[in-house]
Amino acid sequence: MNQLRLLLVFVFFLLLQILQAQDPQFSQFANTAHLTNPALIGVYDGTFRATLAYREQWNTILGKQPYRTMAASADIRRPVLRGDFVGAGFVAMRDETGGSNFRQDRVYAGAAYLKKLGGRGRSYKGITQYLVAGGQVGAGQNSFSNPGLVFSDQFELNTPNVIRESQEVLLNMATPMFLDFNAGLLYYMVFDDNQSFYIGGSVHHISTPNIAFLEGADSDFLLPRKYSVQLGGEFPIGQNLTLLPAAIGMQQGKSMRVLAGTHFRYNSREWREIALRVGVWGSVVNKLESGILMDATVVSATLEMERLDVGLSYDLNTSSLTQITNARGAFEMTITYKQPYKGRKLRVDCPRF
Repeated sequence: MNQLRLLLVFVFFLLLQILQAQDPQFSQFANTAHLTNPALIGVYDGTFRATLAYREQWNTILGKQPYRTMAASADIRRPVLRGDFVGAGFVAMRDETGGSNFRQDRVYAGAAYLKKLGGRGRSYKGITQYLVAGGQVGAGQNSFSNPGLVFSDQFELNTPNVIRESQEVLLNMATPMFLDFNAGLLYYMVFDDNQSFYIGGSVHHISTPNIAFLEGADSDFLLPRKYSVQLGGEFPIGQNLTLLPAAIGMQQGKSMRVLAGTHFRYNSREWREIALRVGVWGSVVNKLESGILMDATVVSATLEMERLDVGLSYDLNTSSLTQITNARGAFEMTITYKQPYKGRKLRVDCPRF
């Protein structure tokens, strides 16, 4: 292998390591609760919840090989003590990146404990308060596989239009399976059916697992911890209209992102158990070491039904890539099923996220 080939292989693996050191992110972070904060396990209106999420990004640049992220989760909640509850669930996620088929696979099992601090009609002026602690344990693996990757040995020096079959053996690789841990806290207050406030934080990849493809790189390619803080609430602004502002800030390694905005939720008694949300969000990221920029504006809508919520969103690109993408960024869809309560014993006041 000549020096040029060594250099190209080195650069290729360096880019893979940079990509694999960051977590994929959903713009609908409230609808992907298990990936946002383990303390959100069991915090919802119902006794059973299942969610499917899909995100597709950069198809205007990558054509038939865009970035794709898929996730599935489910959780239940049961009473354990007077006013307290425990939630348990799982989440599985797959993220596929462009032409190299670089893939991140994750699966977690988690649990959360909802400790009641005060309830309506008893104390705290009728305000329901809960402190929630949650944790997850899981496994992950990164891999890539694509015989269409082009290496230097495929080119003829004097005939650049001729591409030969590569003799490289580095076309199918995977990291060893690694163990992973996440933890989070959440505090919330419910003042009324349409009025609440919450704040929480989480730490992902507590053990900073090794994600190196090559042996001997144990200390160089560790998955950085991801720290996040979220807050939001619901506030009535009319007879049938409420405002749901929310924000989340995330930091992982040298990367930072803040996503903030609001939903307007309309619910009419004539629609029975149907409500509609529409909202706008701004995404701010750091440009490595040269400041921050707003990279996307997210528009979203969610149709709430008695048992089913369907959320759609689109990221309008506002970064320097706008000239190439024509502002087209990412499409995202979430579908959530919630099993209604059966009896007052299973009911708990939760904020609307």
